[in-house]
Amino acid sequence: MIDDGNVIEAVSLLKGITRANPGNAEAHLLLGAALSLIPQRGDSIQALLRALELSPDDAQIHASAGMALARLGEQDAALQVFERAVKLDPHLGAAHLNIAIISAGKGEFQRALRHISTALSLASDAPRRSHLHMLKGKMHAEREQLEQAAEEFRKSIEGDPSNGEAHLALGVTLKRLLRDAEAYPLLMQAVELLPEDSTAHYQAALELLRRRDAGGAADHLLRAHELSPEDQAILYNLTRALHGAGRPAESEVYRTKLSALIAVADRAREHELETARLHGEAVRLEESGDYAAALATYQKVLEFEPLNVTARRNYALVLCRLNRWDEGIEELEAILRDNPDDAETARVLTIVLDQSQQVSK
Repeated sequence: MIDDGNVIEAVSLLKGITRANPGNAEAHLLLGAALSLIPQRGDSIQALLRALELSPDDAQIHASAGMALARLGEQDAALQVFERAVKLDPHLGAAHLNIAIISAGKGEFQRALRHISTALSLASDAPRRSHLHMLKGKMHAEREQLEQAAEEFRKSIEGDPSNGEAHLALGVTLKRLLRDAEAYPLLMQAVELLPEDSTAHYQAALELLRRRDAGGAADHLLRAHELSPEDQAILYNLTRALHGAGRPAESEVYRTKLSALIAVADRAREHELETARLHGEAVRLEESGDYAAALATYQKVLEFEPLNVTARRNYALVLCRLNRWDEGIEELEAILRDNPDDAETARVLTIVLDQSQQVSK
């Protein structure tokens, strides 16, 4: 039922099951997981904790509860539950992976590396191992451990030769290691595997420019510009490539576009100090309880920076404090549509939804 998208119906059914059979740990777990999808933060956590209380030695229930807690943005709690899961069953590869991902996000590199290595040792199918090698390579790359990163990306390709992301990552890493001859075929293959990826086209073009193939570079940069029209680095190198390919008129067209983008960015920088001042003033007003004035000030900030996520999130919270719950929730949902990986906004939204329900009661 949950898999079919009928979450509300599933919640209603599971609430009935848990009332009729309060000792059913799996029902509490499923209820908590379903509530985390709506999300109803407080009720979800309560159901998950009840499931753990009823099954303190069930590794799979701990692993599933950890996933739901992570979905709610409760990373520390999720980490503790995943740790308990692998202690109960050291062969839970997915739990080891989740520990690695959360640990990496907290900057605990050695812990992350240890658990992703364990997940790798437990993975049996090639696509899964390819994915894990890719993640491990990214961890090394973030630490500037380029040789180790390259080795992991290479293993990822061996496991899945169609993995375009791994080809691109290995090509870029080898270029950083000044091994351009090895990087070139990988970058060309990455473009074939990722034809809709502007970064793949851009990196291929840079290598072609280095090889003095301006025409080939221009073709890739034109495609990269179509995919990412506001990327200044792509535009700059596109003007260079077109000029080098003997196409000065086209080069001038894109140089004009670049100048316009730079002018917009310069105007934004001019407003940075004023925006920072206004944002600080809005926060002060909010802390003092003058929510109406805070709302008006956040609106001024958003006139300068309409995509400022922090300002949008604070603006939404002030709307809620003014009992304009629907508007605040709508703004938070809009932020998540624009930034689906924004864990903080997801966490705030679950809290706001929970509070709005309590107010409506």
